[in-house]
Amino acid sequence: MAKSMTKHPVPIADTLKQAWQDLRADHPHMRIRDAAATLGVSEAELLATDCGNRVTRLQEDWPALLSAVGTLGPVMALTRNAFAVHEKTGPYEDLLSCEHSTLISGHNIDLCLRTGVWHSGFAVMEETHIGPRRSLQFFDTTGDAMHKIYLTEYSHADRYQGMIDIFRADDQSPHLELPTDGAKPALDALASSQDLPERWRRLLLADTTEATLIGRIAASALRELMGQLSGLLLPIQILVSNGGAMQLHDGPIEKLKITGPWFNVLDQGFNLHLNEMAMAGADIVRLTYQQRDLTGLLVRDQNQQTILTIAGQFDEADGESTLWRDLLLALPDIARV
Repeated sequence: MAKSMTKHPVPIADTLKQAWQDLRADHPHMRIRDAAATLGVSEAELLATDCGNRVTRLQEDWPALLSAVGTLGPVMALTRNAFAVHEKTGPYEDLLSCEHSTLISGHNIDLCLRTGVWHSGFAVMEETHIGPRRSLQFFDTTGDAMHKIYLTEYSHADRYQGMIDIFRADDQSPHLELPTDGAKPALDALASSQDLPERWRRLLLADTTEATLIGRIAASALRELMGQLSGLLLPIQILVSNGGAMQLHDGPIEKLKITGPWFNVLDQGFNLHLNEMAMAGADIVRLTYQQRDLTGLLVRDQNQQTILTIAGQFDEADGESTLWRDLLLALPDIARV
């Protein structure tokens, strides 16, 4: 049975576009995600109102389009959920299709993109105080952003427009149809997928019933841990995911900064922004994987949903970093369970 779709006729799309313009006039620095929430629509629906101007709707051939991103050179990959933003800069070099996902790796880039649940994609040009900013943005059936790719000063900007011309969709109308029964896809099933590479399954298992909860820490203890990791330059793995994308940092962290409610990692090639106000704490979990004990940290929101996952670096011969495990278990005020 075909899914029913929400339809915004052109006059309604025009009204929405005008409402967004009025909102930006009053709040020029408001992000589109916040504007969409204020106007009671999805980010994708709001973005679509500018099709034919600064926005181009793209064909839904996601693997081919992502493969073409590799010709652009270093770009900035952004994956976020409600309370964390994960940004990595590098080239999209190696692409592998895996069930309904597309795995991408490159220097400083490691992505598992669930392209099977993506619904729409757009090429976007935004005017900023430093000039135009160009991006590719992908959304699920609810209109929420799954993954965004931004050109950097090191990207081959001259190849960008040619790629957009190739993948431009025939429909450039200013309204977007979304399934009325659009649901958030779960990540749980991926952890047991034998087609998924080992490193992704290992990370995902930390957030399943395979893992045992051994303790909880408060937000203040997470700050202390991140400070220790920064001081030691100890390689770790930081994973941020949503229903349609998982993005991994594998390496040390160094420059930390608090800005209002946001805890930030601001390193060359990697930025992380964590909304501490949304944190309820973090769970320390342990699991056995291929006869080795692994220890992970799951940062949770007020609804006990995982905001991000932190793990120690893993070596096939030696297993998990013992220094990572020792630092984690030595944190003060761990609530043992």
